[in-house]
Amino acid sequence: MFYFALGLILTMFSGCSDSGPETAGATSETTNGIAIVAFDGAHMPIPQARVTLYQRADFTPAESPSEDVNIQDVTQFLPSYVSALETATADDSGMVQFETEPDQCQNARCYVEGIAGEDSTLMVWSKLDVVDSMADEIELQPSVSLTVRTGAAASDSVVSRSVVMLDATPYWAKNDGSEFVFSHVPAGLYTLLADDQPVADVSLDAGASVDTLIRISNVTREYVFEDFDDGDNLNNLAKTYKNFGWYYMPHKGATFESPDSAGGFAGALVDDGARGKYLSLKFTIQDTGYVMLGTHIGLDSGYYDLSSLSAVRMKVRGDCRFAVALEHYRQLENNNYNKALWIATANDEWTELVLRPGDELLDEKNYQVAWGEISTEIGIFSIFISEGTRLDIDEIVFEGIQIID
Repeated sequence: MFYFALGLILTMFSGCSDSGPETAGATSETTNGIAIVAFDGAHMPIPQARVTLYQRADFTPAESPSEDVNIQDVTQFLPSYVSALETATADDSGMVQFETEPDQCQNARCYVEGIAGEDSTLMVWSKLDVVDSMADEIELQPSVSLTVRTGAAASDSVVSRSVVMLDATPYWAKNDGSEFVFSHVPAGLYTLLADDQPVADVSLDAGASVDTLIRISNVTREYVFEDFDDGDNLNNLAKTYKNFGWYYMPHKGATFESPDSAGGFAGALVDDGARGKYLSLKFTIQDTGYVMLGTHIGLDSGYYDLSSLSAVRMKVRGDCRFAVALEHYRQLENNNYNKALWIATANDEWTELVLRPGDELLDEKNYQVAWGEISTEIGIFSIFISEGTRLDIDEIVFEGIQIID
């Protein structure tokens, strides 16, 4: 359980900050206010773009909302800390003329937001500097979806008034379980505020879907199930609870090149000096063949209650599409187990995957079931690969879990 002390967070907005995106273009002083022109990435004007001029408000702690307000009260306070001065719709040339006097936006006190397209397809958020010139431009880019995870257990109750904010912006998100979801925000560099403090800087590329974890004291739970740094074939849980470690098997004509019969599992562990050891799998797959990597979480008949799991996180690199599964401990016919299964893809760059309960693929004929059906009795972690030639794996983490009881 935790809460964010909103008073302190919000009053942080009253000071100057460089945490927002860099200025996309200066505003322009005209004889009658401030003029801005909205363009897209092809430098074409955007008629009907909705452009809003904001001003940073100066509030003292006494004027900030108290910690005991409910979320409805909070939503009334949040936008006021960068208060909207004017909103206008761009004409056919992309031009917007504001009546606000330029001296109100001296000393970088103003920002401009541009939104266009259905469902905020294009957006921009930019700090403004007032200069004597012709009307200047703002470039609207594809908006970004941002999910902020806390690593809380799925069963944890995060208080209803909790919010995460992008510093010096009107953008905030209420908690959705252990996550905070910003459906549409402008591209740029921001600081995330939570629990009275800046907790992370996030760089949001235009059109991206960003998923990031912030660690909050007494809230974030994560168990590093395997990082391969100890150089053996046992997962980290074996340090506390005995198990038989990792195994690897080819099926239907597929073959492993790494691990091989000479070096075994330890021979497939690579130390590149920068990230420590990681597991490097190499294989040949033909027709309907596949290879698999797995480990029992406990002994053969053992199982663990992982119902608090909020995500499986792992770093991968390679050229294949594969499946990750958490399997029930009880064997069914033909050496099959009911399993929660997620599909993932690896490419040439190290990428962190985040696999969430609720996103698993269901297919009863292949023993793929909903996570909730088996989450209290998990016995096996498995990876199935049916295409490609290589897969590197590192840092397998169970979010939402600290101690497996």
